[in-house]
Amino acid sequence: MLRLGSLFLVVSLLLLVGCGTRGLQSTSSTTVPAAVPATSSAQPPSSTGDISGGNTVAVSAGADTSGINITVSPSAGSENAESLGKVSDGFAANTGVIVHRASTETIVLFGTGLSGDMSVTLSGPNDIGMSNTHSVQAKDGTPGIAFDVVIGSTSAMGARTVYLKAANNDVTAFTGGLEVTQ
Repeated sequence: MLRLGSLFLVVSLLLLVGCGTRGLQSTSSTTVPAAVPATSSAQPPSSTGDISGGNTVAVSAGADTSGINITVSPSAGSENAESLGKVSDGFAANTGVIVHRASTETIVLFGTGLSGDMSVTLSGPNDIGMSNTHSVQAKDGTPGIAFDVVIGSTSAMGARTVYLKAANNDVTAFTGGLEVTQ
């Protein structure tokens, strides 16, 4: 009988030692405690409900996050402004273009999902006129959009971001792609 009691005591102690602090402590913290191993095999819930009680995973640009399965959903749209140019130059590049005050130019943007059905806006003051938006296609078949701009003699100088908005409200931008100079 003593052996059965001793065995029960040993098994109970092993269970307590084996549990350690894993899963026994209730906390309202949303950060991952230092004691949680980075190689956790826990899978995230399959629902997209409230995750306020879940563990937080810190990620940094350019750094690896190992042992954790992270899924990043693709964007809802496929619009992507990749290159911008002036028709007068005969090409578009991923560096943008320079336009001069007191001039009129036809601007083209090429990239996946772009079309003349998109609305065009520019960052900065409302001192550049835009018209004649239409679809175009690059020599390599890449779809695009073209529009005319009228830059006034007093238009503010500096870089402007070109925003393109699709009918489904997806937005793509070519940051600083249109630079107004003297």
